[in-house]
Amino acid sequence: MKKYSYLLCLLFIALTSLPQSTFAEVCDVSSLMPVQYKEKSDNVKRLQICLQQLGYSISSPTGYYGSQTVGAVKSYYSSWYGKWHGLKFGPAGVAKIGSSLVTTNNIPSGGFELSRFNSAEEYKQYLENSNNNYLNGYVGLRRGLAVDESFAVPTVAPMADSANKIAVERYSDTNVQVVGIDEPDIAKNDGQTIFYKTYNSFTKCPPGAMCATFAPTTERISLINALPVTDLAVSSQINVDGYGNGEMLLKDNNLIVLGNKIKDYNVTDVKNPVEKWSLELADNSRIVSARLFNNKVYLVAATYTNSNCPVSIIKNGLSVNCNDIYYPRTQVSVDSNYTVMVIDISTGTVSNKFSFVGSNDSSTIYMSESGLYVAYNYYEDILKYYLDFIKGNASDILPASVVSRLDTIVGYDISNGSKWNEFQTELNKYYNGLSDDEALKVRNEFNDRLTTYSKNHYRDLEKTAIIKISLDNLSVIGTASIPGKLFNQFSMDEYKGNLRVATTTGSGWNRFGISSGQSISDVYILDAGLNNLSSVQGLGSGERIYSVRFLGDRGYVVTFKQVDPFYVLDLSDPKNPSLKGELKIPGYSSYLHPVNDNTVLGVGEEDNKVKISLFDVSVPSNPTEISKYNLDDYWSEIQSNHHAFLIDKKHEIFFIPASQGGYIFSYKDNKISLVKSLSDYGVKRAIYINDYLYMLGENKVTVFNENNWEKVKELELK
Repeated sequence: MKKYSYLLCLLFIALTSLPQSTFAEVCDVSSLMPVQYKEKSDNVKRLQICLQQLGYSISSPTGYYGSQTVGAVKSYYSSWYGKWHGLKFGPAGVAKIGSSLVTTNNIPSGGFELSRFNSAEEYKQYLENSNNNYLNGYVGLRRGLAVDESFAVPTVAPMADSANKIAVERYSDTNVQVVGIDEPDIAKNDGQTIFYKTYNSFTKCPPGAMCATFAPTTERISLINALPVTDLAVSSQINVDGYGNGEMLLKDNNLIVLGNKIKDYNVTDVKNPVEKWSLELADNSRIVSARLFNNKVYLVAATYTNSNCPVSIIKNGLSVNCNDIYYPRTQVSVDSNYTVMVIDISTGTVSNKFSFVGSNDSSTIYMSESGLYVAYNYYEDILKYYLDFIKGNASDILPASVVSRLDTIVGYDISNGSKWNEFQTELNKYYNGLSDDEALKVRNEFNDRLTTYSKNHYRDLEKTAIIKISLDNLSVIGTASIPGKLFNQFSMDEYKGNLRVATTTGSGWNRFGISSGQSISDVYILDAGLNNLSSVQGLGSGERIYSVRFLGDRGYVVTFKQVDPFYVLDLSDPKNPSLKGELKIPGYSSYLHPVNDNTVLGVGEEDNKVKISLFDVSVPSNPTEISKYNLDDYWSEIQSNHHAFLIDKKHEIFFIPASQGGYIFSYKDNKISLVKSLSDYGVKRAIYINDYLYMLGENKVTVFNENNWEKVKELELK
């Protein structure tokens, strides 16, 4: 039977449309072991069959590791690993070859390739390599070292009168990035009832009683009857499981409360909310983000990585096997398993899931009506970066033998952590052998050239991986890798099938002991499959992005270091975007919001105070700041959370909470003016129903008439 294995393998290649089980002997990944040059064994033959099946040049699977196998191994490694001598097929090669052969596991790529683990062993090996890949150190010469088009609050048609409801002409929704896709927040509103999460940190003590100053925090959601205003009252309360939870999604009579336990309540009768279903996250899991669209919750959960499989996500309900987890084929540092799941709000059942490994500290979620985008920051191979620099720019100050040795180390089939240590040792062994005078000269030459090199290679090291996931079945539509790091979810925006992405490069390089000299920001346009179409590069040299807003055919980007460059981009031709205008003013805007087609509002900071700016963008080539207001307050939640912002276009006002209270500003006639303030350190949100504005504090709701700004009602939350 064995003498026919070669013919069978050729037949497999020629007739790939037939089921794999048709053939008696093809690539046996499960039995494959590391092999090396001049070895003769059945294991070499297995490797040759696998390489031949992948299309590499093996004339016959002889079982001998000779020159043809060296060439094939060298070519194979170069497709996913980089430069390789081909004299050994090591553990990393064994771990990768299975995923290379399962073509259905490979994802369309715009530069960032995903494959699926084939076994628990491969998963564990990847995590081990990842831990060693996170390099915090300095390799150098030192002694002694071995939106959519626009946002608009929808105006709701008047609700029919009934025995329990009052007619409502309009009410506000949560300030979200994409209209129609709800995002979790601590306050929701359906025009009749306000759903608001509060908590008490202080214990109320009776007079003369001995009480602790602080008590365990109790979180709850108050269901507040909002109309008529004269009857403002708490109808009921829902206790929240666990501290720091309680953000909500609202759809019709479904109130979904997010936390360690995800619960859905039927709130048809607000005096008696009824729990419909509940899902409890596994102990090591946490919610990253969620969206509500078409009666489905798209939930992104993360679990810190360990070597155990399956990975539990939902207690007694959902786990993920190792061979269901995807990973980037370029080895990057990862610390979390991400799972995207679709939850039917009517039943609480998880109808689909998709899992991959990623980085917890830099994940960004954006969702449009056509896809869910998950992005996270990673770094390319730092040792390869150093080696390219040394070969091209420092080979005259280091002996050829040292450069050759460094080249060999980078090519080892070992973990990056081990390479890092050997790389350091080799450099410093040479450097410590120099006289003090020689060492001083070499060190300065090396570091000066490295700084210059880094200025010309901004985009080679720091990257953002983007995964686009279909909303229908959670299949991956495409992946991409672009230079730089995202600021927040507004750094991504889908428009007419293309994705616009804003990044900053060079701001985090000190972790590698590299001084890039300055940072730079870019905007990239990717097609529906996440292939790069075009870019606008070089915004804000020496600065980083503080806010982004894409609106229709335009993009607005704010960078900052000492002044605030406000950039206007023309994105009408996705293949030929351009920078149209620039405005430099003091301070910066960390949140941008469209007022209308020609006016953009910015909330940020100047001289350690909250700054509000109104920009006229009617002439894209000449944006102007037509009004500004410096609030005597040092911080607003809007600077980091867009959900805290409210705009009422009917009355031409907007609300911001700050450290000392809540503020209502008018932007009428293109002039920012303060019309109402509420001195309450606990003001968190504001909503409107008809012409009443409700300011929500930690322990109090205050209602104002928007026609004259008189206070009409207060409600203590107990």
